[in-house]
Amino acid sequence: MDKENSGIHQGRLLWVDIAKCIAILLMVIGHEVNDLSTLHVIIFSFHMPLFFILSGYTSSRVSNWQKFFKKLQKNFIHVWILAVIMIIMLGIENLIFLKEFSFSSFCQSVFKGVVWGSNIPAIGLMSVGVMWFLFVFFWAKLLFDVLQIYLPDIGIGIVLFIASAISYICCNNFKNYLPQAFDIVPFAALFMWMGLVARKIASQKVSNTWIRWIVGIALLYWIICIMLHLNIEMSIRHYPLFVVTLIEAAAGTLLVCLLSKWLVLFGFSRVFRIIGQHTLAVMCIHHLDLFWTNWGAYIHSWPLAAVLRLIIDLLLLCMFLGVKRVFEYKHISIKNS
Repeated sequence: MDKENSGIHQGRLLWVDIAKCIAILLMVIGHEVNDLSTLHVIIFSFHMPLFFILSGYTSSRVSNWQKFFKKLQKNFIHVWILAVIMIIMLGIENLIFLKEFSFSSFCQSVFKGVVWGSNIPAIGLMSVGVMWFLFVFFWAKLLFDVLQIYLPDIGIGIVLFIASAISYICCNNFKNYLPQAFDIVPFAALFMWMGLVARKIASQKVSNTWIRWIVGIALLYWIICIMLHLNIEMSIRHYPLFVVTLIEAAAGTLLVCLLSKWLVLFGFSRVFRIIGQHTLAVMCIHHLDLFWTNWGAYIHSWPLAAVLRLIIDLLLLCMFLGVKRVFEYKHISIKNS
């Protein structure tokens, strides 16, 4: 059987890559969509939680400290350090393209960005951008993995739900944000736990009748939330009605994953697979595409801005992948010589 049609390519689940592709494209579009539009509600109802949920779904279980520290080292280099580098690079872009941006401003923006780990307009911090996701992912994965060593799955869910509730109350009532965006971390880890539970359910035999009921209820629930203009927005600590939007994010993720499996079944995986495998690269490109510091000021229509930014980010991804392929080819040639 062709591996594309079997749903597996080079050891990866194709539907996972497709779901991530859909989410990352919607992230790019969502940053330009009118906040009051239904499209904005649809995109923000699930697109960032999806990444955390799929991380929990695809990650192997951490059962001992040796495996924990191995994952921690990898994530520190590939996630946390990368986020710091991206903040520094955005600061360098600002130095080059913004006349009012001094070296002192550069130092302050980098320092504050790394300390807080997310944009906080109230203190003039706007240098983190989408890198909040990487900081949160790093700490959420660390928290989730530690809990896996000590607690059963149900215990992990209870602890993370209570921690998320406390964070929700503090952010909602006192507007208290924690360094490294740590107040968002319990929510991200809770989504990872949802992914873990989803994988356990998927591994069991579930009748088609039950599947239809679950999908139907999820679709109905998701549509009702959208009609009520409810959506989660993790970067700004926006979780209206708390549990309601957490379930909405899970429902939206389920529907996108089912759509992704359908696309694999009908042979559309090749179109989305490459983007889905390089969502981190798209995120970094989006962070550094100069939209806010340069060319975005000349576009006054959000649909046009969304389309152009998506096209430019994807073109830059193609260039990145081309350069990456040349370096990999040279590396293989040197290794074989």
